[in-house]
Parts: sequence; structure tokens; C-alpha cells
Amino acid sequence: MSGTKSNVQRFEAGDVIFREGDPSTTAYVVASGEVTLVKETERGLVQLATLGKGELLGEMGAVDTDPRSATAVARTPVSLHAFSRKAFVRKLEEDPEMALRLVVRLSRRLRNANDRIAQLEQIADVPAEPRAGEAASGGSTALVPAGEGGAPVAGAGRGDSLLGRLMGALRGSTGPRTSEGALAGVARGRQPVLAVAGFPGPGGNDQRARVLEAVEGLSGIRVRKLDKAVPYSPELDPYTALSGAVGAGRPMLREVGADLLVWGGPDAAGRLVELRFLTPWGSKEIERVGMMSPQNALFVPLDFDPAWHVLVQAVTLAAMEPRTEAQGKTLVETLPSLAEAAGALLTELPYGLTGLETAQIVACYGNVLAVVGVWANEPAWLEHAAAAFEEGIRHLPRDADAEWGVLHRSLGLVWQALVERGHPSVGPRQAVDAFKAALESFHRDLYPYEWAGLKHRLGLLSYRIHMAEGDPAALRESINAFQAALQVFNTAETPERWGEAMHDLAQVLQVYGGQERKPEVLSRAVDAANAALQVRTLDAAPLLWAATQNNLGSALFLMFRLAKDAGALYQAREAFHQSANTYELHGAKRQADIVSRNLRRVENLIDRQGSRSTPEPDWVRPGQGAEDAGGGGWTEPTEDPEALPMDGGLR
Repeated sequence: MSGTKSNVQRFEAGDVIFREGDPSTTAYVVASGEVTLVKETERGLVQLATLGKGELLGEMGAVDTDPRSATAVARTPVSLHAFSRKAFVRKLEEDPEMALRLVVRLSRRLRNANDRIAQLEQIADVPAEPRAGEAASGGSTALVPAGEGGAPVAGAGRGDSLLGRLMGALRGSTGPRTSEGALAGVARGRQPVLAVAGFPGPGGNDQRARVLEAVEGLSGIRVRKLDKAVPYSPELDPYTALSGAVGAGRPMLREVGADLLVWGGPDAAGRLVELRFLTPWGSKEIERVGMMSPQNALFVPLDFDPAWHVLVQAVTLAAMEPRTEAQGKTLVETLPSLAEAAGALLTELPYGLTGLETAQIVACYGNVLAVVGVWANEPAWLEHAAAAFEEGIRHLPRDADAEWGVLHRSLGLVWQALVERGHPSVGPRQAVDAFKAALESFHRDLYPYEWAGLKHRLGLLSYRIHMAEGDPAALRESINAFQAALQVFNTAETPERWGEAMHDLAQVLQVYGGQERKPEVLSRAVDAANAALQVRTLDAAPLLWAATQNNLGSALFLMFRLAKDAGALYQAREAFHQSANTYELHGAKRQADIVSRNLRRVENLIDRQGSRSTPEPDWVRPGQGAEDAGGGGWTEPTEDPEALPMDGGLR
């Protein structure tokens, strides 16, 4: 950074560098680390870009002096070279390469805007009719091939796990595959709200007072006492009783705008206090590591003393999903010490606990360890969480059907997290076994979304097994698992999860079709990718849209390879081109590099034809051979397209 001087500013992960609407007085160049840009929209906060070393940040405001158009958050520890407006303009004069980068960025933005305006003009006279169950919309401006819809994602902005969004921004993960890793609520300052329902029965008020005393010790959380108790009928079968309690408790939670509802009361024997935890998000949401299920229960002694506060606080805090940057920081700063103190408390559990009670306590503590492990990105915490879940399973009576499913799913999620982090002693087959055990309890007729979510994860892990071991049976299992998930996920009720599963199915089908040299399978992959683009639109989810475009391009390229389908080759080039441009525009360099290599393979192949083939004809369509298109033969490609890694959907 010779010449014009700059100040070096440093930020920790999660720090806000500037907010949308702030005055624009400074431009930055990223010296190290990564910065996430997010913007407030009608659908909530949406991630715009992730910027890395050498990239410009806040340059437009420094040039035109308009207020900041987005919020910038440090995704990792970040060092920035900060320039005043005058210094930045002088730097552009001194550094032609930086000036060129600025011009390229402006050009891309202008081209993108022109494309969108052109599409809006085409549809302006005939607005699209809303689909059943969808609100009326002005239509999507996503650049998709003819015949593909641009329906907005129903429920966008609420359907994503909020913890997953915050983790994506703070941890540098690819984030939920059903969202763009947006930092939920970064511009909002509301404290998280914890609601504690009434405790029914003799002594219920006294036991609730002890719980309130414990949770009121959590800083930064507002506690609300509710007069009403959550109805629960232990004389009913467990599924019916708990379903009724959840159905009654969730409206109570939403009515007071709470982030978590604690409910329960003294058990019938007068030995223990049973605590359960309910979030606003139902079973349609993506599972997250360390998630607290309605089937989880924390048991503490009746009239428990303050020594038990650390366990109640740790489990409560881990069960809450942060809604703001400040809440996320509180979790990172507070939960690890609480987890350590709670672990010391649990070295000696109360005498006389049943196997189910012991399993539930240990599982709740496992959730705490898992949340710390994900947030701190420390595999050791995740290893301890897996050990806790395994210990809970050992104590669990086999007739505890729902708890059996929950604990095995929790164990599978932790093992999958370790696999995704490249842990040397944990393999995908361990997670597969755990998820299959969970399916013994999560029957499709009673738990359709939990069942479908487990099937989806089995598809991801089976694909990973195939890629690591070359096991063709695992690839077929992956296809079957994704198809099973799509029997439940649909565009009306779970559009994001449907789009995610359809995208993953497209990727596996194109790998399978290419390896088995089956054009009909590749055609299914093209259809699946095009279907996924109906909900993974450029406007709503640009990075997900770009990933599916790469899948589409790969399938089309392989169709050409097997059938010498000229139309497929040209469409592959267009899909790769759009994907690469979108990744570059949003600062996703690693993905952009992969797709750009795919694009170069296609362009080199087309260029090598020279005079043996005609220029790209508008009338060539998939299924039409090269000789029919006027070509004189095609050179066999020597390399398969590169696939983007599946991120596993971990939250």
C-alpha cells in the first residue's frame, strides 16, 4: 500500500464496520480476513457479498457521498486499509489496477441492472398470476432460460434458521443452503425475550420461582412471566400429549414475541422439576447442531439450590437462537464458561434417577456442548457432545421411542459436523448409522418433516461416501434418499427445502449419469436443476441460484459428451457464464474459480471446432446432434466439469 497513506483498522468477528444508512466518509481495502455485506429488504436481511483480501469495501459511498447502501459485518477477524474520500480518489489515480477493479465492478452492476430492466419491460404488460397459496408478486427478474418460472420463495426471511444465518456471517461457513447466510437482525437492537409459562399443580409456583431466579441471571435477556400454563396430559400417549402441548405453547410464545418458551413443572412423584423448551420455529425448518427438540426435557431436583443455576442457564441459552449481533456475542462469551461449570455439576447426578431421566439430562448437556463447538469452531467440544449423546443413548430405555429418535438425530448432526470439518477419526458412515437409527422412531406418518430431513441428510452423506470411496451403491442410495425427501418437501409448504433437495438431486444425478454413461439420467439432472431454479431465484438467493446454474451447466456438458448434443454444449456455456458472473459479483472467489474453470473447458471445446462447426445457432436445442447443427464433428472433452461441494445444510 505504498504511495497514498491509509489507516489500518481491525475488527473482531461479528463487529459491524458500518451500517446501512450511515454517512459515507471512508473507503476500505481488505488487508486480511473476510467481510459480509447484508441489506435490509422486505423479506428480511439478505446477504449481498463476501469480500476477501484485496477487495474494495464501501468504495461507492466514498465516490458519490451517498449514505451506505448496505451493512458490513466482519465475518472473521479483519484488518482493513481505511482511506478518506480524498485519499481514496488519489489512490485510484496512483493505482490503475485498483481503478480497473472499480470500473469492472461498476460495469457488472450496470449490466445486471440492464438485464433486469429488460426482463421487467417484457413482463410489464402481463403481470404473472400468483400461484395458489402465494401472495401476488410483480414477478421475478431472475435470468433463467425460457420456460423457467421466477416465483418468489414463499416465506423467505422467516424460514431460515436464525442461528444458521448468524453463524454463516460470523463463522465463515457457507451457511444454510436454504438461505444466503444473511445476518439476521443485525440492524435491530431488540433484546432476546425468554418467556416462562406457569407451572401447574401443587408447588408449581414455588418451583417456577426457582427457575425464574436462575434464568434472570442471564445478562442481556429479558424474562417475561406468563400466567398461563402449557396444557400437558400425561395420561395420553407421549406423541399426542406433546403434540397438544406444542400446539398450545407456540401461539403463547408468539403472542408475547418471545424467542424461547420454558414450560413444565413438578413431576407427579414430587421428586423432580421437568423443564421443556419451545422455539417459534417448527419441524419444517432445517435441523441445526445442538437444536433443542420438544421431546428434550431437562430434569432438576425439586427445590433445587442455586448450584443448579449454571445447568438451567446453559441449557436455556443454548436453546435460544440469536436474533442480533449482540445476542450472538453474548452466546459466544457466556456459554463456554457455563458449559464447563455445568459439566462439573453433572459429574455426580442425583441418586434415584431413572434411565430416561438420566438420558434426558445428559442429552440436554450434549446440546450445550454441541452449540459451543459449532460457535467456537472447536472440534473438541463437538467430540464431547458426541460422547454425551452416546452416554444418553446407553441409559435410554428402548421403549422411549421419541427420545430414541431425538438423541440419535442429535448424535448424527454432531458427527456430520465433524465430517464436514474433516475430522480424522469420524467418517460419514457413523453419521449415516445414527440417522438410520433415528428413522426407527421418526416415522413418516407422525413426523413427516423430521423424516424428510433425515432422508435428505442421508442423501448428502451417501454422496460423500461415494466421492471418498467410489462406492456406486452409495451413489444410488443418495439418489433414493433425495427422492424420498422430495415426497414430503414441496413448493407450497417448504419451498426452500424443496429447492435444496432438488438441487442436490440434480448434482448426484449428473455424477451418476456421467459415470454410468446414461443420457436419460443426465436429462433427469437437467430437469431437476431447472426445477430447483424455480425457487432458488437470482433475486431471492443469488449464491444458491449460481450453485444450481453450475449443476445445470455440468449436466448439459455431460449430455454433450455422451450424445454430441450441440445445443446442450451452448446452454452449458450460458449456465456456467451466469454462475461465474454471479459468484464474482458477490465476492465468492472460491466458487467463482471452480465455475470459471468449467466455463473455460466449454469455451475451449467450442473454439477448437474452428471452421468445422458453425457459429452458435439460435435454433440449436438439447437433443439435436452436432451433425444436425451443421458441425463437422466434435472433439471429445477430456475432463469432467467440477462440482461445487455440498455443504451439508448444517446450522
